[in-house]
Amino acid sequence: MREKEFVEKLAEKWDISKKEAQGRFDDFNAVLSAMLLEHGQVTMNAMGKYVLQAKPAREARNPMTGETVKVPAKTVAKWQPNKKFKDEVLAKAKPIKK
Repeated sequence: MREKEFVEKLAEKWDISKKEAQGRFDDFNAVLSAMLLEHGQVTMNAMGKYVLQAKPAREARNPMTGETVKVPAKTVAKWQPNKKFKDEVLAKAKPIKK
């Protein structure tokens, strides 16, 4: 599912226009980003937590040439679903076909 489809579902659920739903979704993302930058972690009891994680610098290999490449340190955002959310989703999930 893409963001557009997700926003359409929110608009249906909230009985508002797609434009207003997109605005609310954008506001949610802006607040989440700001709180994540400020605190390094945002926990939502209904879903799980968003965490900023530091990745150290490392060396990797270019698979085409075999050349060693230096990968700089960086910070990544991760989402960790909580047990309740995982159990709820997995109880209803159908097997994924490859």
